[in-house]
Amino acid sequence: MFTHVNDAIAYIESKRSKRTIDQFRETLNKCHILMKQKNMIHIAGTNGKGSTVNYLRSILNAHGYKVGTFTSPYLISHNDRIRVDDVPISDEDLLKYVNQYYRIIEEDQLSMFEIDVLIMLAYFQSLDLDYRIIETGIGGLNDKTNVIDPIVSAITNIGLDHQKQLGDIYDIINEKMGIIKPNQMFITSETKGTILARFQEQCDAMGAVMYVVPEYQVSRYPFHFRYRDMAFTLENQGIYQVTNARLALTIASKLIKFDPVVTQPAIEQASWKGRYETLSYHDVQVDIDGAHNMPGIQALLQTLRVKKEKDVAIIFSCLNDRDVDEMIDEMLKAGYPVYVTTFQDERAIDLSTIEPRPQLTIVKSYIEAMQTAYIKKQHIVVTGSLHFISKVRKYLIELKNQELKKVSE
Repeated sequence: MFTHVNDAIAYIESKRSKRTIDQFRETLNKCHILMKQKNMIHIAGTNGKGSTVNYLRSILNAHGYKVGTFTSPYLISHNDRIRVDDVPISDEDLLKYVNQYYRIIEEDQLSMFEIDVLIMLAYFQSLDLDYRIIETGIGGLNDKTNVIDPIVSAITNIGLDHQKQLGDIYDIINEKMGIIKPNQMFITSETKGTILARFQEQCDAMGAVMYVVPEYQVSRYPFHFRYRDMAFTLENQGIYQVTNARLALTIASKLIKFDPVVTQPAIEQASWKGRYETLSYHDVQVDIDGAHNMPGIQALLQTLRVKKEKDVAIIFSCLNDRDVDEMIDEMLKAGYPVYVTTFQDERAIDLSTIEPRPQLTIVKSYIEAMQTAYIKKQHIVVTGSLHFISKVRKYLIELKNQELKKVSE
């Protein structure tokens, strides 16, 4: 049992175990935690899940609805994963639920992610929410969020990611579409014909109705797009957010009647930290983007190209289960100097495994990488693992606060 939330979070984050989804279901049933709650929406996909959740939450909030969200991983604090109307669960509530379910956590040997899902469901069950939007962790079929009974399921896209856990592209398709439930709505912004055909086949077998968000081409900045009779402009965001916003609008259109007056600002003013987020390092612009796989890197490079960004250096690091060389080569091919570094995490890449290349600099720490890039370029892009960018983001914000404090003294 815990008296301080930091101890409780350290306990949660220390829990590692492998259990089946059926075992997790049994745990929830023992705790009398409902897996079918009012208006659940389930979102899976390789990239864009968190952004889609955030756009959808923003639209529903703007129309007066109370919305719970579950996303992962966190960028600032563990509480961020579980939110109501974009406000993270309080330290007091998080501590309360860890203590309340401590015995069953120990008895059943729950993993960190299972604990988070259990607390989220218990917390949402205690509240009078209009909607509950839940993002998968990894995959879909066997993901621990797949215990829920949603009214809508959605998949953003399918790409190669987490191959070690999920397998090849066909295994990944089968795993992710495991969130499609019988006789409900399924919505996707995937564009590849072979994957859409597989989705349709699964929906037909499940008696589900499938809706596909049409591809929308954007070729200049700021990013203008339309949805029905509404026009939107996205600034200071990645080009990939157009697709995520249109998916969120499509999901929302099946749930509510739009008021264009509140829908437009709900989309345009929504922001998702760590996704093409602009900060600064001294007097140089720094854009932070959690492009942690090949499709993410390609989307980031497309954004830089369309925005015609100049004098750019990229600082990159990721976890060791990624296609590191392919991602580095993609960035170098685009013509940007790349600084590869590492960070404090047992799963972070080993710099000794990185082969030297022209325009590639291997740097032992991200602080040193920032210092070097700052001397040479006027625009720094920090990208890679969400775990990595969260550490750099925290460093940049603390540095900015120190600079402001000195100015005010």
